Amino acid sequence: MRELEEDFTVLYFEARGSGGTSRPSADEMSSRAMGSDLDSLRIHLRQEKLRLLGHSNGGAIVLAYAEDFPDKVEKLVLINSELQGFSSDNSATYAAARQDHPVYGPALKNMFKLIQQPPSTDDEFAEALHSVLPYYMHDTNKTSLLADALEGGSLSVWNFLNQRRCDNELKFSAVEGLSKVQAQTLVINGRVDGVCSEAAAREVASGLGSKAELVLIEEAGHVPWLEKPVEFFSAVRKFLCS
Repeated sequence: MRELEEDFTVLYFEARGSGGTSRPSADEMSSRAMGSDLDSLRIHLRQEKLRLLGHSNGGAIVLAYAEDFPDKVEKLVLINSELQGFSSDNSATYAAARQDHPVYGPALKNMFKLIQQPPSTDDEFAEALHSVLPYYMHDTNKTSLLADALEGGSLSVWNFLNQRRCDNELKFSAVEGLSKVQAQTLVINGRVDGVCSEAAAREVASGLGSKAELVLIEEAGHVPWLEKPVEFFSAVRKFLCS
C-alpha cells in the first residue's frame, strides 16, 4: 500500500500473534476477536472514527469490526476479502480447472499439504507459503512481485494454526451482520481469484446495498494491487477522497 502513502497517513496493523504484536491465549485468536482489537487501537490514537482497509483474512477482521462497532468506521475498503459464513463452489471450481496446470498444479498440491500437514516452525511455514504463491496470481509470471512484497515481513505458524482453529470452532456469520455496517464501503476484487471469490464480493456488495461500491479488476488474482496497480490504486484513491 506504499502508493497510498503519497496522499494518506497509512498505519499498518499487525494482528494478534504476528509481527511485533504479542500472543494472547491460543483460544483468543478468532478473526472476530482480532476485529475488537481495532477499537483499542482507535482509542489509543484518540480517533473518533477509522478508515479501514483489509485484504483477504484482513478483510474478515475489519468487516467484523465494522459490524460490531458500526459507528466507529468512517470508510471501509475490502480487498479480495474472506467472507465468514459464506460458501460457494469457487475454490473447488478453480482447483479442478488448475490441478493439471504446470505452475498452478504444484502450487495447489502444496496448498493442500500446508493445510493438512502444517509445518512446525516459522521458517518451514515461510518456505511452504512461498511454494503456494503462484496460486494467488492471475499471471504466474508475476509471482515474484508477491514474493518481494513478503520479503522482510514476519510469518507466524502459531498465528496461522490457532486462528484457523478458533475461526472453525467459534463460527459466526459476517453475512448476517452486513445489515449492521454503516460505513460507505469499497468492495474491490481481482476477478481471477481461486481463494476469495468474486461471488463473495458480490454478496457483500448486495448485503450493503447503497452503502457499497463494487469494483472488479480484470486479469488480476488475489493481490490486484500488484498485478493491476493503476486500476487498483485509482479506484481506492477515488473512493477514499470522495
